[in-house]
Amino acid sequence: MLLEKIINFFDYFHQTRIIRYLKQFEIRYFIDVGSHKGEFLSYLLKLKYEKIFCFEAQKNIFEILHQKYKKNKKIHFFNIGLAEKNSAKTFYINKISSTSTFSQSKNSFFSNLKKFILNSNNFYEKKYIIKTKKLDDYFIKKKINNIFLKIDVEGFELNVLKGAKKLISKKVKLILIEKHFFQLYKNYKPNEVHLFLEKNNFKLLKKFTFPLMYFQDNIYIKRK
Repeated sequence: MLLEKIINFFDYFHQTRIIRYLKQFEIRYFIDVGSHKGEFLSYLLKLKYEKIFCFEAQKNIFEILHQKYKKNKKIHFFNIGLAEKNSAKTFYINKISSTSTFSQSKNSFFSNLKKFILNSNNFYEKKYIIKTKKLDDYFIKKKINNIFLKIDVEGFELNVLKGAKKLISKKVKLILIEKHFFQLYKNYKPNEVHLFLEKNNFKLLKKFTFPLMYFQDNIYIKRK
């Protein structure tokens, strides 16, 4: 798809900037929530690390991710959805798989524009139920610290953070989180994400605006 190729072209420069910035920090462990096919993971591998934990909810996309990186024994893969509680939620598959999400699309100008660009009659192609777990359940008992947490889940970021409160309070040093500028999803309030992180002792450190100007990746650091 031409649109996806254009996005990937600009994404290379965007991710390169982020990784170059991260080189100044000593980070031992990476958690990649919303790994997709390993686009960001491919850049993480350029940094020094002990282990990387990848979470991807889409089964077919997870298989692509796993096949691509399974020979690297330092990478651990989880085909599960992450949320604020252990439950089951409806997952919406979009024409561009990297934008598939637990978030419901909002009937807005920008959502309809996206639908027009993709030549689609619906906001999503199909939907199905996926079991969800809290990120805390995976890591709170692990003896690891100095973690970099990246979350890219298309408007569902606050839900993931709420399921990781113990983790971020005790073990996480840096958080990279996506912020959308346009209203694409119901109940999406990026300012609530910022306030949640501020309340949990993190401060905004650096902003990376995507070249096409429709989203931003923000890095937060734990206050000393």
